[in-house]
Amino acid sequence: MLSSLLRRHRLALGLFLLALFKLWLVQTEDIYGSATEYDALWYVGSAKNWYWGSPYSWTAFVRPPSYPLFIALVHFCGIPLRIAIELLQMGSYMVLVGALRKAALPRVVCLLVFAAMVLHPASFEFNDYTMSDSFYAAILPLAVGGLLLTLFTAKLRHAIWTGVALAVLWNAREESFLIPLMLVAFVVLAFLKRRAEAQSWRARFSYWVKPMSAVLGTLALLLVAVDAANYRTFRGFAQSDMVSPSYKAANKALLRITPSRNQRFISVSNEAIQKASEVSPTFAQLKPQFDGELGQTWQVPTLAALGVHEYGHWFMWALRSAAASTDAIYASPVSANRFYRNVAREINSACDEGRVPCRFVLSSFLDPGAFAQLGYLPQSLGRMAALFVLSHHKITGCDDAILTAPQRALYDEMTGRSQRSGQSTTPEKQSFSASLSVILENFIGNSYRFLVAGLALGGWVAVLIIAKYFRRFRMSDSLNTVLVLLAATIVLRVTFFAFLDATWWMGEYERYLFPVMPLTSCFLILLIYQAFATWRSRATA
Repeated sequence: MLSSLLRRHRLALGLFLLALFKLWLVQTEDIYGSATEYDALWYVGSAKNWYWGSPYSWTAFVRPPSYPLFIALVHFCGIPLRIAIELLQMGSYMVLVGALRKAALPRVVCLLVFAAMVLHPASFEFNDYTMSDSFYAAILPLAVGGLLLTLFTAKLRHAIWTGVALAVLWNAREESFLIPLMLVAFVVLAFLKRRAEAQSWRARFSYWVKPMSAVLGTLALLLVAVDAANYRTFRGFAQSDMVSPSYKAANKALLRITPSRNQRFISVSNEAIQKASEVSPTFAQLKPQFDGELGQTWQVPTLAALGVHEYGHWFMWALRSAAASTDAIYASPVSANRFYRNVAREINSACDEGRVPCRFVLSSFLDPGAFAQLGYLPQSLGRMAALFVLSHHKITGCDDAILTAPQRALYDEMTGRSQRSGQSTTPEKQSFSASLSVILENFIGNSYRFLVAGLALGGWVAVLIIAKYFRRFRMSDSLNTVLVLLAATIVLRVTFFAFLDATWWMGEYERYLFPVMPLTSCFLILLIYQAFATWRSRATA
């Protein structure tokens, strides 16, 4: 009976043992305090006030709410954040494995996929900081797993919770426009899958109308609810202040001003700021700040990287910081919105009347001159690919040296970290178990890149095999559905950040790609397995 139970539940047992191993492996890891005022430190500060309880300022509404609310909830439950993020990621990978089982994948393949995802060494580093990327890396596979379960079962319960997961993902980071593109792939796959089963268009529509309505309806309802809560508190009907209508209008108006020359990574130049000050009395209020010490401070990163006194992609922060230094502007959400609307109205009027040279702007955050830099895209794609084979090691540092005592106390309180987290530890002071976990952690961190390189090579061979027998490719095969949805998810994110690397800013995209790194390992394993299955079945063609 025992052996029968083990055979029946060996996948669940394997997943459980791998999860325990991962928790043991990261036993010496903890949350490290970062002094990044607008990133890691902001998230714990916002979480302390449950996001919507934060005192109004120019930074109160600057990020979306999902991750701060997650930190607040974990703190309320008394779970250390470092453990909570590991459990959330592993739980999401298990949901994805459950979807693979629905696709009739063998247990051993599912176990290999889970091991490759849960032991991805990027989590050793990025989970040690309170950045939304680690949270996004947990919710993305959950959403993908939900979409796949909806595709395979068309059950309303899967569709509803998938809509919830997508809403959480939407409000986790700013690049939410990638989610509708994922949903387009989901809809296309749904109809292709039913088409492969020889159903009419009307039958396919009737079959999918309820589950798709449940996914999209739940997503839309929660997005409206969050935006309404944001409007009630911050007077911005948007996921964050960065994409609020008034701020977007001002930024778009500034982008309309045509520079005398196009500079890579410089969307709003000093020249554009000068012209805007001449035609917009409202914007001219900020000219002393841009010309003074505050403006020089925000130009330091661009000066260090490019050797020019410009703002680069930091302009969106410099603009808000300059406005905040004028007390009357950020006295309330109403006055801040009024300021940005007036800036947009005055600059747009100057453009329309020909008082300043202007250009067509498609998006409020896309520099029209960026398309002239697309020649750098292949090089940027290569840089993005290289990030997948980086080595990772255990962080041996401590809290940032400039972290103040109140800030360190805030981290201690909100993350539930151990008191030793702010200080570096030496192997001599650790137990044998802890020392062994560090050794294995560093071994995995250094060796995993060779696994990725091997999987990538095997993936290319797999593509050639599948291409050779492409006539057998059927969307009725659930594994093909999995591969296409995973490929769409990975390619969308990699291409987007490669575009930003080519046109917006260059460098430090590792944490932005972390959410799709484990999924890439999953995709390559499944691709190789599908090629092997295709080759093995060639005799029955």
